[in-house]
Order: sequence, then structure tokens, then C-alpha cells
Amino acid sequence: MPEEVLLERADGVAHLVLNRPDRLNAIDPATLRLLREHIATIEADPGVRAVVVRGNGRVFSAGADMHALGDIVGDPAAFAAFMQDWHDAFDAVAACSRPTVAAVHGIAFAGGFELFQVCDVAVVADDARLGDQHARYGLFPGGGSAQRLPRLIGDRRARWLLLSGEEIPAADAVAAGLANEAVPADQVVARASEMAALLATRSPLASAAIKRALAAGAGLDVGAALAAERPIALAHMASADARAGLDAFYRRVAPRFPSNQGEA
Repeated sequence: MPEEVLLERADGVAHLVLNRPDRLNAIDPATLRLLREHIATIEADPGVRAVVVRGNGRVFSAGADMHALGDIVGDPAAFAAFMQDWHDAFDAVAACSRPTVAAVHGIAFAGGFELFQVCDVAVVADDARLGDQHARYGLFPGGGSAQRLPRLIGDRRARWLLLSGEEIPAADAVAAGLANEAVPADQVVARASEMAALLATRSPLASAAIKRALAAGAGLDVGAALAAERPIALAHMASADARAGLDAFYRRVAPRFPSNQGEA
């Protein structure tokens, strides 16, 4: 039986592929487990320097598998465990030290909408259907939208999308900062892969440090955020990658980062 999430690796880029096309890539417990496991594998592989998150078939993801959810939603302990698994899996994607690029086509509703929010960069199809959807059915957006969406697009926009359950057109998603680019559907994976390939040429140590600084400063005022990032900056600037970058700058050549060569 095919795995619910595939891990493919080539040329410094890993692809995490939601692989339940017959279920519109609905997210079930096995999907959550494999997301965590594959992120752990990526973290242990110095050859992977960027990640694309995408879906097989017609859509990115229609959200949680409601058949699996229906068996536990009436059991508070079981549902709490499911939510914890969900948060752990999505937090693992968000905390991945490698830059992550979501390639979103077809549909990204509810949990699928929440999954692409945890990626660093997002490319969406210009005809993609995007939205939280939970409010349409009297449900709570427990996968993270109530916390992450306002941080991405601002409080007012997020409140409308969460309280109404309405969709946001791809062009509006780009304008709001929810996605970086909207491209024709048949170009989404290629464009996301191109962006990931570029990110894979950058210093893995610098990428990881920048992501740690962004996380450390989230929710803090600027002064506190700068204080939180200072030790991260100091540690990175003492690294071999920083020395290689400075040397390349002075010599006006392309840098060769030791952590990209397996030397750091």
C-alpha cells in the first residue's frame, strides 16, 4: 500500500508529497506521523538544503480526513490526542531548519489551508481554491489558522476568512501576503521547485539561523526581538559559512559554503 506521504530527494531538494489522491489528500493520523518522520529524516540529511511540500493528484489537500475524525470527535481524550499529533506534525514542518516551499494547486481547504501556512514560502495556482472553511460547518479551526493566519495577513483579513469561511482568490492571497506568487496550475510544482533550488544554493547554516531568529522574535516588540536574535547572529557570524561568504564578497566570486560541501 502506498505511503500517505512520500519523501523524494534529488539535487539538494526534498519533496514531501501528500499521497492520498483518491481522498483529495485528506490528512489522517498516518499523514501526520509521516510528516514528522520525514522532517526528522530531512534534518538528519545534510544533502537536503530545501524542501517542497505538495500534493499528488488534483489538489493540494482538502483538509482533515473527516471519516477518521468522525470516529474520535465525540471523545474528548481521543480528540485532544489527535489535535496534539496535528500540532506536533505542523510544528515540525514550521520548525524545519531547511527553507520550505508550498506548491498549492487545486484546493487547499481547512487543514490543507493550515498546512501551507506553516511553510516559509508559498506558490499557488492562479485558479486555486483557498480557504479555511471551518466556519461554514460550525467547526473550530484547530490546526492553527486562528493563530497563524493573523500573523501572516493581519487581524482584519484573518477574522473575515475565519469567521465567514469564505475563500480567498489566489491573486488576493498574494496581495495579502498569504502566498508569494500565483502562477498557472501546470507551472506550480516547477516554480516551487525552482525557488527551492535557489534556496538550496544558499548557506544552510544561514537559512537555519534566519529561521530561528524569525521564530525567536515572533510576538515580541522590536527591541526584545533584536535582543532575542543577537546570540543567534553572533553564533552564525562566527561560523565557517559566514567566513566563506565574507571572503567571496571581498574577492567578488560566488561563495562556496562549507555546510553545502559537507565540511561544516
